[in-house]
Amino acid sequence: MYPDVFQSLFQNNSGYVEELFERFEQDPSSVGLEWQGFFSGFRAGLSSSAPTEVASSSPFEWNMARFVMAWKHFGHLKAYTNPLATIPPKTPSVLLPESYGIEETHYNLQTQAGSLLGFTPSSIKELIDKLHAVFAGPVGAELEHIQDPEERAWLYQEFFNIYNPIEKSVQKQIYEELATADSLEKTIGTKYIGKKRFSIEGADSQIVACESFLDESAKLGMKECTIAIAHRGRLNFLVNVIKKPLADLFAEFEGYPHDKMRGDHDVKYHAGYESERTTRSGLPLRINMPFNPSHLEYVDSVAMGDVRARQTQYHGGDTTAVACMIFHGDAAIAGQGIVYETAQMMSLTGYNIGGIIHVVANNQVGFTTDPSDSRSSTYCTDVAKVTGSPVFHINAEHVDDLHCLMIMAAKYRAKFKKDFYVDLVCFRRFGHNEADEPTFTQPLLYKIIKDKPAPYETYLEYVSKEHGFSAEELKERYAQIRASMNAVYDETKAAHRSIAQFTPHRDAKALVPAGELEMLSHPAPAAFPAEKLKELAVRLCEIPDDFHVNAKLSRIIVGERKDMAQGQKPVDWGMAELLAYATLLEEGFNLRLVGEDVQRGTFSHRHATLVDSETGAKYTPLAKINTQTKVEIINSLLSEEAAMGYEYAYAATAVNSLVIWEGQFGDFANGAQVIIDQFLAAGETKWCQQQGLVLLLPHGLEGQGPEHSSARPERFLQLCAEGNMQICYLTKASQIYHALRRQMHRPFRKPLIIMSPKSFLRSPRVSTSLEELSTGSFSEILDDTRTSLKPENVKRVLLCCGKIALDLLDVLEKDEYKAQSTQTVVIRIEQIYPLHTQALAKILSQYKKATELFWVQEEPANMGAWPFLQIELAEVIKNTPFKNIFYCGRSRRASPAVGLEKLHLIEQDRLLKSALTSNSSVQV
Repeated sequence: MYPDVFQSLFQNNSGYVEELFERFEQDPSSVGLEWQGFFSGFRAGLSSSAPTEVASSSPFEWNMARFVMAWKHFGHLKAYTNPLATIPPKTPSVLLPESYGIEETHYNLQTQAGSLLGFTPSSIKELIDKLHAVFAGPVGAELEHIQDPEERAWLYQEFFNIYNPIEKSVQKQIYEELATADSLEKTIGTKYIGKKRFSIEGADSQIVACESFLDESAKLGMKECTIAIAHRGRLNFLVNVIKKPLADLFAEFEGYPHDKMRGDHDVKYHAGYESERTTRSGLPLRINMPFNPSHLEYVDSVAMGDVRARQTQYHGGDTTAVACMIFHGDAAIAGQGIVYETAQMMSLTGYNIGGIIHVVANNQVGFTTDPSDSRSSTYCTDVAKVTGSPVFHINAEHVDDLHCLMIMAAKYRAKFKKDFYVDLVCFRRFGHNEADEPTFTQPLLYKIIKDKPAPYETYLEYVSKEHGFSAEELKERYAQIRASMNAVYDETKAAHRSIAQFTPHRDAKALVPAGELEMLSHPAPAAFPAEKLKELAVRLCEIPDDFHVNAKLSRIIVGERKDMAQGQKPVDWGMAELLAYATLLEEGFNLRLVGEDVQRGTFSHRHATLVDSETGAKYTPLAKINTQTKVEIINSLLSEEAAMGYEYAYAATAVNSLVIWEGQFGDFANGAQVIIDQFLAAGETKWCQQQGLVLLLPHGLEGQGPEHSSARPERFLQLCAEGNMQICYLTKASQIYHALRRQMHRPFRKPLIIMSPKSFLRSPRVSTSLEELSTGSFSEILDDTRTSLKPENVKRVLLCCGKIALDLLDVLEKDEYKAQSTQTVVIRIEQIYPLHTQALAKILSQYKKATELFWVQEEPANMGAWPFLQIELAEVIKNTPFKNIFYCGRSRRASPAVGLEKLHLIEQDRLLKSALTSNSSVQV
């Protein structure tokens, strides 16, 4: 419409702007609010009768528009956000007026370009000053990557008010928080000289940021908040925000163990805590800090899972009621991949928690690494742009502005349910820890830091000069805080106070500690009534009349499973698994099953959620079992580390929910090794935190190559001790049913790792009956129940677990092994840890005339169960007829399996033959 004019606006974007203007001419509401304002001003400018005084009467106004838009996009580059900078940042050429043909001689001209930001018409000089005041202050805004015009307009409107003055009563609270944070660090630093504490000093305003968000969010309806942080500043947060008793912290520094301590404990700056407190305004708030090891950002997904569980379990899924804050380090948020994984969870149905407030303590150094060596992006927070989340960079010394920013964050989360990032540019007073010497690697940086006053002192000077506070009164208040902390220290020291271990709140309080003995001896859950089980089986097969099931699935779901429900056909693995879920739901437990393709199941065995073949609608029969319970069956994002961490925390919080993470293949769990090592296996002994997360990991050597053969059972077994988890490789459909039910019916929670079958999911050998499900129970060891066997005839005993047992039973049915079939028993160890040694010894003792005992496995000798079991099995057989145990399996390998199917079959044939005929150990 105005091609000569539009050509001068953003050059390559001129066509887009012309299209917007044409839309505006037809319907002003069809474009964003900022464009509405600009086009209104532009149209007014074109009709102006004073072209020499109004810039908008010529194409020059479009250069002004380019200039304004440049400040919207890149003004954050000029923001004075670095408290260590000695001079303001250099102005990039993209922000210079002369780059757009604007000279000082034009400064008195009137312009409408400010309407793009909602400003009233003004002179060019006034507009330039306003742009500097808004965009080049201590807060820099990155908002132009946000696609929603309404959201972007709201953020700009709030941002333009960021420098409004705040009440003196709030300033007094802020000073108290800064003084208390500093006082704690100084007290610890003088009482425990040289002890690691990972001081918050230099980033103290994180505490203020947190308190401002908590207070505003509580006004908006928040009842709980989970706060995650790594080790820097963690002790300060635990005491001053989470309200862990200061005496408990001092007792940990004193470090006196006692007889009632459980587990191995952990260093104090990994600890978690939960309490009930009030906000600045006196509103009640439950607040929680999850435990976190030194793997920094791995707590991100853990915090998310904890929040989701609280929202679901206690607040009916209300995301407003429970919020999440994550405090990052600048090097960690930019460098660790799990940050991206968790960022992608923001809006996903199975993971959405209503937005996270991310605050980055930007110390401008990572351990000893400069930012130029720790990231390629401009900012450490650039991951936020993946999800279109707002980012604000702020000078940590401008605490009043930080307060206003965190109020904006609270309002934004409540309104838009999205993540919000605050890049808090600050400094680190000492080295990586208090014993580290930072001048070795950052001598120039620490020359500046050495002379920096403490944040509370900077704020004291500001409020006393600018807002009329008495500096002497503020200093006296600081002295009082120090004195009170010293008194707590003296009392703790004198009382020789013992370490107090954190006791979980709510449902987890009912759980009891359990070691290997309790895990093996605790009675199985009560049998589920047969008639009720049959009724549930029938209900699982019921499909709404207007739902169109895929033709192939109709045969399985409506046909075969209906026959199973009627007792006319054996119950296969998938049906037994679904019945376990159904019975638990009927009994009032919740279900959360998450993983890669869990709705269908990787091997199409589950079909827990059906898809209408004509409409694409989804139907989950389990959700109809008990409307008072919660059922979530979720196909996850293709993540292992973050996804498993999320479910770990969910299971730890929602202890009355059966929580399961399934890998598409078992080896995918390799990508979650930190979660497995630091949380799953060691969480109870370090933190007294029980959780019953179930991992379903497809496993078995079937010629599919190295990557999809092994769930690495050896790695899990290497982590097993002190009754910390359960490792199973199950071979019967009844076993998966009873294992899952047992998981929820015991008064303790332990992780359950199940090496799931692949090829024999539908094998007749694993099938069961409704009667076996209703009357049986889980068996850690399965004896050979073939009717042709008589104990007195047995000469060879084969111990094994998993798929190889079924392979052996298949071979024993062949004519060439007819002689061996009556002389050989195959005993299956279904639960490898904790091993039920008494049950195994009892079974072995039946075969008094047997002389040959073999451990048979499909995995290489340095993998599978053999490296873990061989010592324990040697102890078991001391009270049996056997003198030693031989090994039969693959040789030690670097890779779990060969890559050629034909080579696999050759090896498998040799392995099975050796297991039935050899008289000594064999490695194939």
